[in-house]
Amino acid sequence: MRKTIRLTGRKQLAQSAFEFRFSEVNGRQVGTLAVADLAALKSFQVDSEIRVKISENKLVRILRFGTVGRPVTVCDVDSGTFRAPSCQVRIVDRSKDKDGLLLGSTNTWTLSSAGDPDGILLFQPAAIAPRLWKLDIRDQDKPVLYIDEKIPDAALWAKTDPIFAACVLPAVIAELMGVILDSDEPPESGWESDWMKWADDFMPGGVPPYKGSAQEQKAWIDELVGAFAARHNLSGNVLQNLATTGEKAQP
Repeated sequence: MRKTIRLTGRKQLAQSAFEFRFSEVNGRQVGTLAVADLAALKSFQVDSEIRVKISENKLVRILRFGTVGRPVTVCDVDSGTFRAPSCQVRIVDRSKDKDGLLLGSTNTWTLSSAGDPDGILLFQPAAIAPRLWKLDIRDQDKPVLYIDEKIPDAALWAKTDPIFAACVLPAVIAELMGVILDSDEPPESGWESDWMKWADDFMPGGVPPYKGSAQEQKAWIDELVGAFAARHNLSGNVLQNLATTGEKAQP
């Protein structure tokens, strides 16, 4: 049975008070945690545990970094490979009961292990062959577009190759918008809200059909994809790329 941590009396902690990252030590993936603002821990008992919860693709790990009185900086990631997981620092009092009392935590954020996040969509290399790309839609964090890691500079290639952009990004947009419209109500926050603000830039004043029929939603999404393709000249960029490639191939 999965145990839960009670939220009674939780204090909000600033993410900026902590610095968490991944690294490799002798081939092992480890998490490292540094406390940038010691004042953030002063209000907690010295025996309170410091933890970091990481989750990605339904893979969840709780990393333990000692206690407030005796913190540690490095913790093994038991198994699994994380690339851009959701992260949250937690301070937990284990003396109250066996499930623990959550005394304080940061908001959840996304850790990017291969470059900075790109706008409202993260690009990350991953071992997904024989697939070239895979979209991961997450509850609390920005969607991630995984690219086969065998491609050199996979994330950069995906963001700059005109053929990939023309063939894949419209499908990504359509899938994400379908998920958002399926909620029946306009999102108030989170990545969904960011994406709808992005959509409004392409179709200002347009009313997304949250409670519309499947046909109405499809028509709205098709119009958005068309506006995106027109602004970025997707087909024109592909034709120019093919022409350039053909010229180079000629003897």
